Amino acid sequence: MSTLKDVMSAMKEVLLLADKMDRAGAVLSEISGELRDHDRRLIRLETMVEIAEIRPRLPDKSRE
Repeated sequence: MSTLKDVMSAMKEVLLLADKMDRAGAVLSEISGELRDHDRRLIRLETMVEIAEIRPRLPDKSRE
């Protein structure tokens, strides 16, 4: 009977590990999506900064 208990215990651990791996995979998928969103936002901000640096400044009419 001891061998059967060991087998059952090992099977239970394997099932728990598989469940944890599934949950970790789901969390990683969410993090991956958020990272892509942040990357897109950063690219937009970098583009805005580059455009602002390149565009010539217009004269300030309030000083005239």
